[in-house]
Amino acid sequence: MTAVYAFDVDRLYRDPRDLIRLQDAAQRHRVRVVTTSGELPIGDGADPTAEAFAFIGAVFGGTELKKAKKRARAARDARKARGDQFGHPPFGYRLARDSGGRLTFVADSARPLRLVLDAFREAGSFARAAWLLNERNVPSPRGVKWAGNTVNRIIRRERPGMAPRRRTAARVAARGSHTFSRLLRCACGQLMTPRVNYTHSKYGSYGPYIGYQCFRGRHDPAHPRPYMVNEPAILGWAKAEAARLRTPKRVQLARHNTERRAELEAQRERLGWAVADGLLDREQAKDRAAAITAALDQLAEQDAVVDVPAIDWTWPPTEINAVLRAMWEHIELDANMRPVEAVWRVPEWRL
Repeated sequence: MTAVYAFDVDRLYRDPRDLIRLQDAAQRHRVRVVTTSGELPIGDGADPTAEAFAFIGAVFGGTELKKAKKRARAARDARKARGDQFGHPPFGYRLARDSGGRLTFVADSARPLRLVLDAFREAGSFARAAWLLNERNVPSPRGVKWAGNTVNRIIRRERPGMAPRRRTAARVAARGSHTFSRLLRCACGQLMTPRVNYTHSKYGSYGPYIGYQCFRGRHDPAHPRPYMVNEPAILGWAKAEAARLRTPKRVQLARHNTERRAELEAQRERLGWAVADGLLDREQAKDRAAAITAALDQLAEQDAVVDVPAIDWTWPPTEINAVLRAMWEHIELDANMRPVEAVWRVPEWRL
């Protein structure tokens, strides 16, 4: 590149410091800077008068920028004090002024929300509802095809009671193809990726050797070394840790969890009445509801872990991985890639 063209100098700099940096960079790379008002003075051979005018323009440009920002902040504060709605209106709404002159969101007849709600009621799923909306040529929020996640956001925002309840119970994902798939966590916090290694030499090929590597360590030179570990270095420790599992009898646990779950659901129902009666504000109710949800999650984790079978380490890696991930959230590794702790789904059941 030999030249940079701009409509005016205020498109390039609005501060003397920016002007100096631009001049230095242009001189270093031998690039001309040309605007409609002329060429920017660069280097020792530049006209001093032209350079002085450039600096004066930078000072006045910075002043105008600060004034514009001040006016914008004042306008924003005035709108906030008046009670205006900010931002782009969501699907189904448009901006309008109410009787007090405030900007607010009102129903948009050109993009009726009813069409999305009807499609979801008819389809029963977000993806199927998106397909119906595309078939019916309903314009989407961004002017492209409808997608399931777009319908999801609209339904959860407008009619959260219609949407399927988000899963709160602990769920073990599909079985991994290796013993410690999605279980090993590097000291940097990254889950490690399984890798199959082979050794090739003039004496033949050997392997496969199963290892796990930290993706960050592979690409970040500042990441501690090593960033890989072989499966045998984890296996002995994992066997000893898995042998610590002790669960209560199924019948006793089911009775206890049923009673406890009913008690927590009753507490959640009473929260709604407390908010309606004005005894609690919404923020307090939200905090207490989060604590109730966490307690229900723990009960669900207990239900999941109590059925974990004793591991036969001769099983295929996929079956061992499913059992390990039912017991543990993950295994923490230290900077030397050695296991230091398994985070149990139900800590009380570790002997």
